[in-house]
Amino acid sequence: MTHAGARRRTGTTTRRPRRTLLHTLTDRNLEAYLVSGAALVVGALNLLNVTSPEVVAAATLAVLGVITFDLLTGRRRMRRIESSLRTVVGNLRAETPDSVDRLLAVAVPGAAVGLTGARDVRLVGVTLNRTIRNHLDELRQQLAMGATVRVALIDPVGPTADEAARRNGLETSGGGEIFKNRIRPTIDLLDYLAAQNTGTGRLEVRLLRFVPAFGMMMVDPEDPTGQIVIDIYSHRPDGHEATITLRADRDPLWHRHFVREFDRIWAGGQTRHERKLT
Repeated sequence: MTHAGARRRTGTTTRRPRRTLLHTLTDRNLEAYLVSGAALVVGALNLLNVTSPEVVAAATLAVLGVITFDLLTGRRRMRRIESSLRTVVGNLRAETPDSVDRLLAVAVPGAAVGLTGARDVRLVGVTLNRTIRNHLDELRQQLAMGATVRVALIDPVGPTADEAARRNGLETSGGGEIFKNRIRPTIDLLDYLAAQNTGTGRLEVRLLRFVPAFGMMMVDPEDPTGQIVIDIYSHRPDGHEATITLRADRDPLWHRHFVREFDRIWAGGQTRHERKLT
């Protein structure tokens, strides 16, 4: 089918419900005009004594009958109007889909995401350096209030840091050391959190022997109001990483998908910390 044919077909599909809606509204207005006109005529005849009271009474009953019939059929007409409106709106949405440019945003490492009141926090990333540093106080507070915090980042020991360096264009012999030096402060901060004895929360940390394809920050993902912030990593970062936020109530399909992704990533990690803070 040609583009012109597709446009003609789409235009026909869109105009047909609009004609149906217009036809329904016109029919209803016509009946209203007829009933109103008949009532005015009967009233005028009665006032002018042009005809007998019996004729006026019969005409009045006829008008009341028409009004009653109109009330009984009004609900069916409203359903037809609602159906026509839904069809028109659906066609308009199909013709103008949402742009991905409005769904994705530029990721800001360690950007503020509210953790106040969170009971379940899950983090996935390469080094999570700025994320842990920027949210250190919030994480400590939520752990003190009994929250569970799970963190997965790459293992600084072994070839994973070298692979992360290659993905970032640091293919020289010292590229892996750069990433190892970025991971160590993160682990030091996590050790600091684990050593705190001011709450009843639980901190779990796992080290990955692979480079995750994306970063995630989950806040109460199992709750109906949970949300997930996903950073989509580039093969060769150019300073414009994409990010998207999913909500459990608004995006149930992909929200569940990434919750399962976290479980798979977590299962592939090596335990570093898994202790209850007392």
